[in-house]
Amino acid sequence: MPLTDSLRFRRLLLRAILLPVGLLLVLAGILLGTVNGLIQAQEKARHYQVAVTRLEQVRQLFIDRETGVRGYLLTGEPAFLAPYHAAGQQLPMALEELEQGLANAPEQRTWMEEVRGRWREWERVADEQLSLFRQGGDWLSLVRSGAGKTRMDALRSMLDTIRAEELRRATFQGLEAERAGRTVLIAGGLWTLAVGVLLAWLSRRQLLTLARGYDASLAQVSAQADALRASEARLESRVAWRTLELTAANRELESFSYSVSHDLRSPLRAIDGFAQALREDEGERLSPEGLRLLTRLQGAATRMGQLIDDLLQLSRVTRAELRREPVDLSAIATSVLQELRQRESGRDVTCSVQSGLSVRGDPRLLRVLLENLLGNAWKFTSKRSGAHLELFAETAGGVTHYAVRDNGVGFDMAYAGKLFSPFQRMHKPSEFPGTGIGLATVQRIVHRHGGDISAQAAPGGGATFRFTLQEARA
Repeated sequence: MPLTDSLRFRRLLLRAILLPVGLLLVLAGILLGTVNGLIQAQEKARHYQVAVTRLEQVRQLFIDRETGVRGYLLTGEPAFLAPYHAAGQQLPMALEELEQGLANAPEQRTWMEEVRGRWREWERVADEQLSLFRQGGDWLSLVRSGAGKTRMDALRSMLDTIRAEELRRATFQGLEAERAGRTVLIAGGLWTLAVGVLLAWLSRRQLLTLARGYDASLAQVSAQADALRASEARLESRVAWRTLELTAANRELESFSYSVSHDLRSPLRAIDGFAQALREDEGERLSPEGLRLLTRLQGAATRMGQLIDDLLQLSRVTRAELRREPVDLSAIATSVLQELRQRESGRDVTCSVQSGLSVRGDPRLLRVLLENLLGNAWKFTSKRSGAHLELFAETAGGVTHYAVRDNGVGFDMAYAGKLFSPFQRMHKPSEFPGTGIGLATVQRIVHRHGGDISAQAAPGGGATFRFTLQEARA
């Protein structure tokens, strides 16, 4: 049957668009699954790094206990017992946190039981030394026997063994994360190449089918020349119009096939471009439902492009090498707020940045941190008159906390546990745009700088994000 009716042509054109969309959705599923595995591997590596940090803390507390006893015995000054008593108060909680972090490793739990046993033995010797010293007994003989030193050396050796095992596991998980990242790139590239080849083959097949249909139509016209002489001019005009339409569709399909095989972002731009072309060329003949679906298609392509960008930024933030240098947080925050004002110059927003906020860390990552926190504050105050944003520092328990506060829409603290997880959002995309990855990126930057982050908010009462920063660690 000749393919001269416009309905079949539109069906072929629609198939040429829907097929790559379906293939790209499959690619998106594979990509998201693989990236999720990458994030999990990175989380495990961070877990082991936290365990190593806690091990160092416990080791230092044992050293404080030992040096406190030694200083007191040598000088008789009670002031030397201050670190001894302070460490004694902190050790039970520190050991409990360390043991909880090692709960998924049976051999580590066994080692922790041995650590506790050797600690008790050392404490017994230390108590005996202090008792003899205070009673005027022969405490020096007990010191010279090396009983305390032997037990403390054994205790440190056991902690070193646990630390070596945790570092080995952290290294292993880091390698797993790198392999997962390579898998994302390789799988995405191969899949994109396969999609390009398949689309090129299907395009050629559809064009050959159209050409054969038109050849049949022309042959039929020639065979019935006498009967159709009166409509010959109209028929030739239709053939010319169909030929132009076929040529345009051919160029469009070739361009789309190339863009699909180019990289991960180009196919998304191609989807949006072809959808817009379909709206302009065939919009009057599409039903309202068709136009609505076309709008959703363009929105989905845009959101996926942003999602890919945010996921790649999250991966780079987690794996990027850190530079350690002085950073002026006040200057960075001022620059970020100036950029936000330039993008939305019509908004009336009061911004307050405390001067002299200087830390030591990676300036590039700390700018990303402030861009996300201040950008969120700017976004979530967009529906409030008299919007106010501020960056300030406060000290609690001898630790400096940096805070970003706004008077925006806030959120329910019942859901705060999911706040820093990727893809988790407190508000609908129709209310405030975003991918739900910005705060996960912020948390990873803070953790890489040895700090913690928390949030405090109320529905309609604004939000405050507080974070700490220590000297950056690799």
